[in-house]
Amino acid sequence: MTPVLRFMDQQHEAENATSFLFQPDSPLTFRAGQYLRYTLPHADPDTRGISRSFSIASSPDEPLLRLTTRLSTPPSTFKAALARLQPGAIVDASGPFGNFVYSESDEPVVFIAGGIGITPMRSILGDLASRQVRTRSTLLYSSTTQDIPFRTWLDALATDWPELRVIYTVTRPGAEWNGLTGRIDAAFVQRHVPDVARSLCLVSGPTPLVDSMRATLADTGVDPGRVKYEAFPGYHVS
Repeated sequence: MTPVLRFMDQQHEAENATSFLFQPDSPLTFRAGQYLRYTLPHADPDTRGISRSFSIASSPDEPLLRLTTRLSTPPSTFKAALARLQPGAIVDASGPFGNFVYSESDEPVVFIAGGIGITPMRSILGDLASRQVRTRSTLLYSSTTQDIPFRTWLDALATDWPELRVIYTVTRPGAEWNGLTGRIDAAFVQRHVPDVARSLCLVSGPTPLVDSMRATLADTGVDPGRVKYEAFPGYHVS
C-alpha cells in the first residue's frame, strides 16, 4: 500500500515536539501502534536520505493522520523539509508497518513511554478510548522537561477513563515542577504497578530506554513474552 498524503497543518505539542497533520487521499486502514515510512524529496539530503519512518500518533478513527516528532536544533535535512511544508503539499508514504499493537485482554496492561515514544501510545490509548474498551491500564511516561507532549490530551483521557492511570516523571525538572522526578527504574515500576509481573507491558522510546526497560521488567518478574517494545533509533535518553 502506498498512501498519498496531503499536508493540512502543523501543531505545537511541547518543547521541540511538533505534530504534522495529513489527509490521506483514500481511507487508510492501520492498527493503532503501527508506523508509516514517509518520502520527502529535498535538496542536499543528509546521509540518511529522503525517507524516514514515524509512528502514527493518531488513532484509526481520527480523520487526519498525525505524525509527531521532535525538531532538534539544528534539525536533520528531512525534518527541516517537513517543517517547511505548506498546506496542500503532497507527501508519499508506504505502509502501514509494524507489530507494536495491543491485542485486547482481560489482563491489566502497563504502557511505558520515554520522550517521543509516546506517539504509538497515543494511537493505542485513543483507539481503546474511542471504542470504549476500558482495560485496566497504567501509563508510565518519562519526559526530559515538564513541557510534556500530549499531557492535556492524556489528562482528559484519564478523566473519562477511570481504569486508566497516567503517571508522569521528569528527568530535568524546572523549579516550577512539583511532580515526580527521575527515570523509570525497577523501584519506580514496582511502586506504581505492584502487580506488574501479572501485567502485559508495552514499551516505546529511545533505543537505550527500551533496552533498559526490558532488562528492568525481567528483573521485576515480568516474563519477556509478555513485553512488546518499539525502539526509536537516533534519539537519546536525557
